[in-house]
Amino acid sequence: MNNGITQFAIGELLDGRYFYIPAYQRGYRWTEKQVEDLLRDLLCFANDPKKDFDFYCLQPIIARNISNPELLQSLFPNVPLDKLLEKGCWEIIDGQQRLTTIYILYKYLMLKKGWDEETLSEEEDGKALYHLHFATREESSEFLQSLGLNMLESDDTAVANIDHYYMLGAFKTIDKWIKTSGKEINARYNLGKGLEAVRASIFTILNGMHDTKTGSVHVLWYELAEISDNSIREFQKINTGKLRLTDAELVKGLFLQSKNFSQGAEYIDPNILASEWEMIENTLHANNFWYFLQKKGQDLPNRIDLIFSLIYKRQDLKDLSDEKQKERIQEIDRDIADTRKSVIFRYYYDMFEGLQGRELSQKVAEAWSEVMETFRRLDDWFWTPQIYNYIGLLSQCGEDIVTLLLYYDLQLDDTSTQDDFIEYLKGRIRLQLKSVQKGDDGIVNLNYKQRALVYKYLLTLNVHLVNLQNQNFKSSSEVYKFPFDVLNEQDWDIEHIDSYSTNKLKSDDEKREWIDTALVDLNESVSEDNLTRINQLIDSKNYAHAIQLIKEIAKEEEENEEVKNNICNLTLLDSTTNRSYGNSLFCRKRRIIINRLKKGVYVPIGTQYVFSKLYDTSGTNRSTWSEADMLEYGRNITNLLEEYLTLEN
Repeated sequence: MNNGITQFAIGELLDGRYFYIPAYQRGYRWTEKQVEDLLRDLLCFANDPKKDFDFYCLQPIIARNISNPELLQSLFPNVPLDKLLEKGCWEIIDGQQRLTTIYILYKYLMLKKGWDEETLSEEEDGKALYHLHFATREESSEFLQSLGLNMLESDDTAVANIDHYYMLGAFKTIDKWIKTSGKEINARYNLGKGLEAVRASIFTILNGMHDTKTGSVHVLWYELAEISDNSIREFQKINTGKLRLTDAELVKGLFLQSKNFSQGAEYIDPNILASEWEMIENTLHANNFWYFLQKKGQDLPNRIDLIFSLIYKRQDLKDLSDEKQKERIQEIDRDIADTRKSVIFRYYYDMFEGLQGRELSQKVAEAWSEVMETFRRLDDWFWTPQIYNYIGLLSQCGEDIVTLLLYYDLQLDDTSTQDDFIEYLKGRIRLQLKSVQKGDDGIVNLNYKQRALVYKYLLTLNVHLVNLQNQNFKSSSEVYKFPFDVLNEQDWDIEHIDSYSTNKLKSDDEKREWIDTALVDLNESVSEDNLTRINQLIDSKNYAHAIQLIKEIAKEEEENEEVKNNICNLTLLDSTTNRSYGNSLFCRKRRIIINRLKKGVYVPIGTQYVFSKLYDTSGTNRSTWSEADMLEYGRNITNLLEEYLTLEN
């Protein structure tokens, strides 16, 4: 039997079933805040305008059905076996805190109505509270059953058992919250401040079923196979973070349910589906593939979630204009990030729900075919260097890949060429750089304070230089693919080429260290007379004048802050190299970068060109970075990126 996943309304769990809480789980520990957060969510959902049959979804419950008669009798010695078999029994591997809180809340609402179990069954069409049985804390089951309104005024400290303390705390929190915050929320919805109205709103949605038009509360139910691995091991995986029920895990449960293959392999072979799933996961976990699709610093617990999110977004965005897509993408991203909603799982759950036999098998095959088609499109892009480079650049600039998929699927036809798609990608890059303008001197106006835009511009420069190499040699080799994985691993950022921050040397020790290092780097460039003057300034501790003299010898002009912060004095560099030379002179920076290149450290091509002085057409001095160098560098990179700075379409 395979693991299975479904979605239950809380009202469907209110059928008198039995939940067994094993000994390896901790006791009930929900705090006042957790209880209040749940109540607020439930009441706001109950009062908000909703679509028909809408629901609020709780976090997943992981359970295992227990049907072995001997085991049931040993676990529930005081319950008739026929009743256990009739109602059903499940071991709760994860989710007992939520189930216990819902039990306490429902019990409170029943007590306020003055209902017992018999009245509940009569009034609510056979409903009955589920039973919670704690393996090593049997008295906790009895305590939950004994909860009464008289206990609202009792002293918490009189409760000796720590589990009972938290259970009673939750019971009292519910009462206090409904009388305060609950009344205020209802008043905001113009529903008055009557306590019965607050309680009725919550009670109604808790009783809701799948087919309740006015709304209900659901829980994702992940049921492990009865004959699968040891429950303790599953619990340990969950609680050490090794098993996360992401949307991908939940969706995988949907795709691989045994009922999907009742027609055999007529539509899809489960073994092929499983192997293709593994192949996609392995590919996405290669960082060189992942980081051409995802922005620096972004990752997912399960990377295959990206494929499902792209499919989910694509179906939602396909009929929207370009202007409305960006806003809608942000809304969808918020929904996806809200794990309580599990929107992607719900998308596939709704797709398969109610289908059986051949119809279900066919729908699962179609859905999986879309997954493979989406993955293959990304894989094709990965293996085409120029497309890979442009898409990776757009990803690092914050572009959502779904916009590129939509264009490829909806705007390109059989007559379109690879060049047509490349031109579209260039257009998207122009949009990223649309705020960049050229000045009267023919150099773009960009300042260090515009960090985000400067970063995009310099990254575009480096990607463009790689593409230029590719265009010259017309090669599909990986050599001509920009290393976006290295970009993320090395943590590249914007760095001043000339020593902008020597004025930030505060202590005498810092200044003296800078002077000593600079003298080593300048070596024979310092004459005997100048060396004598510098030593005299050092002896008198006039370090500021010594630094000024050294910079004059190195021909590093004291430009004003605006010039030093201009794009003409900025490049990209990894954080390790940046930290290694700090406030140094250009000659020292150049030496360190050359040494790192000799050791095989990756340095962005644009930065290599700067410190190799390839923009210095006169070739007069390799050890200085003058104003002339800055202007030449600025003009060169502006000319190189000319095609990305004009929005034509």
